Amino acid sequence: MKIPENPNRLLSRQLKKTFPDGELTNEGMNKFIELVNEVYYSHDEDRLIYQRAEQISNRELEKTNEELQIKNDFLDTFNHGMAHDVKNHTSNIIGLVNMLKKYSEKQNIDMIKQINQQLEMSANQLTSIVQGFLYLSRSESKIDNQFTIIKKDELIEFINLEIQFLTKGKNVTINYNFNLNDLFFSRHILKIIFVNLISNSIKYSKPNKECIINVSLTHDFNNLELKVEDNGIGIDMKHAQKKLYNLFNQPESSENKGFGVGLFLIKKITDRNNGTINFNSELNVGTQVAIKFPLEINK
Repeated sequence: MKIPENPNRLLSRQLKKTFPDGELTNEGMNKFIELVNEVYYSHDEDRLIYQRAEQISNRELEKTNEELQIKNDFLDTFNHGMAHDVKNHTSNIIGLVNMLKKYSEKQNIDMIKQINQQLEMSANQLTSIVQGFLYLSRSESKIDNQFTIIKKDELIEFINLEIQFLTKGKNVTINYNFNLNDLFFSRHILKIIFVNLISNSIKYSKPNKECIINVSLTHDFNNLELKVEDNGIGIDMKHAQKKLYNLFNQPESSENKGFGVGLFLIKKITDRNNGTINFNSELNVGTQVAIKFPLEINK
């Protein structure tokens, strides 16, 4: 057998190795076929590996695009809601300031006092809006969790400070039952959840009836549980279940609109910390919200 003058170098070496005398033999041909098959299978394995890698890359790209789309949708809703809610409250404050100027010139002390109270409430509501939106923006970049030893009296003081503007002029009783025992958790998360849930309970309380809110915080080695229960107007779960945690959603029957972050914010915090939320409500009876966080995630 004559070997070509300019073959592939690897092929030339293998031909010379397989047929050293240039003679075509059955044994040599079998070895050469085995060699060709090995090269073919090796090439096929490489091809499958590259194909698999390409498929994985495409899936990862699709997943990344889906995540980006979710974030973009969230930001669109976030910006719309931020602009809408802040604009409403700033317009209200501007209107109250103009009224304050008018009645100050007339030296109407009673109206001045009423307007000052409304200004204080509006300013506190605007602060709550901004704090809620700031948490939402931080939660997207995952930089907000700062864990510390939670002190019962300190936490209650923070909560009462945030909701005091809602309790003015209303018959509200809040019963705190906190069993902490050196709980190591995020005070910021606890404050935001309790403030939002208690605020909802006050906003959606029954007219001309004492608003009673029972607030509890307990934990063991594995779980932390938060509960807020009220005797308010409640909601019809059959109609509200699907849109319960939608951003800027408010109960249709409510005359007292909140700032719209509410349960969406709480759901986002809960999901982000691997927790669970259980929402139970009955129309004209009241509402209970129970949230659990696994404590092992903080170790």
